[in-house]
Amino acid sequence: MRKIAKISVIIPVYNGSRTLRKTLQTVRSQNDLHLETIVVDDGSDEDISEMVREMGASLLRLERNSGPAVARSRGAETASGETLLFTDSDVWLPENLVETLRSDFAEQDCECVQGTFSEHCPHPDFFSQYKNLYNRYVLGLLGPWIDTTYTSVTAVKKDFFLQCGGFDENITSASVEDRTLGENILRNGGKIFLDHRIEVVHNKRLSMSGFFRNQFKRSRDLAKLLIRQKERGFSGKGDSFGTNSKQAMLRLPAASACLASMILVPWSSWFLLPAVVFGLGYLILSRKWVAYLYRRRGGWFAVRGWVVDFLDALVCAGGVATGFFEYKILSKKY
Repeated sequence: MRKIAKISVIIPVYNGSRTLRKTLQTVRSQNDLHLETIVVDDGSDEDISEMVREMGASLLRLERNSGPAVARSRGAETASGETLLFTDSDVWLPENLVETLRSDFAEQDCECVQGTFSEHCPHPDFFSQYKNLYNRYVLGLLGPWIDTTYTSVTAVKKDFFLQCGGFDENITSASVEDRTLGENILRNGGKIFLDHRIEVVHNKRLSMSGFFRNQFKRSRDLAKLLIRQKERGFSGKGDSFGTNSKQAMLRLPAASACLASMILVPWSSWFLLPAVVFGLGYLILSRKWVAYLYRRRGGWFAVRGWVVDFLDALVCAGGVATGFFEYKILSKKY
């Protein structure tokens, strides 16, 4: 009789008891005897031990908050499964996930399986819906073989994870640390299969300030990551920067140049033409994303989305500039 590979679900959490219970419920709904769940408490201020025991999971507590990269790595070291399934404490897993993963690893020549996001978002407010749709949109543009990981739902063979180096533990916050696993997998000859059938629900509520704050932080850290990768001689598989297409990246300087020209128009009418040119350039670069918003949520949502996307491009441009300045001038590489 063929042995069924055991899967270890690893969930890092930091003061996330509000969403953790539902996440653990969706893990239990897999109803698989060859499944273990490890919750890694990353030095939380709250006690989640009773909840974790009640939900049938194991608890590994770190003495101090070290970041999700370290938490996931410590969980991987204690896991007994042949396959590691990384997810987050605010994610709902689909009921057929384990079955799909077993099928993927059996049928695909890969060391890692990556999933995507459901269109459903539990929070009705604009920014939560907008960010969830964006995550789904950018992953939806990718083909089946990718060069990055996005640990809302990432499964990887344990032996290969330990061999390739896993996550970059120098990244001590929740930002781009999950992408470093993808780099290490490819560096060591592994393959990442994106299964669009695997859709998780991201149970995350975002305020306007939280959205822009997160976008700035991610852009800053992504800039540093890209510089580190270039210095190490790593390049991805295609014309994208992880999940970010060239169009998404180019809209940052287009929006910034448009705003700068508009500010200078009162001093000289010569800046009106470049303002229009850069503005049109930005509209062209963002048109497919806004059209997607229109199809999924209607005209009023798309109009608001276009305004938010323009502001987001400016914020992200500031984050990228800050990342380059900190890395090159201040030698702050993380």
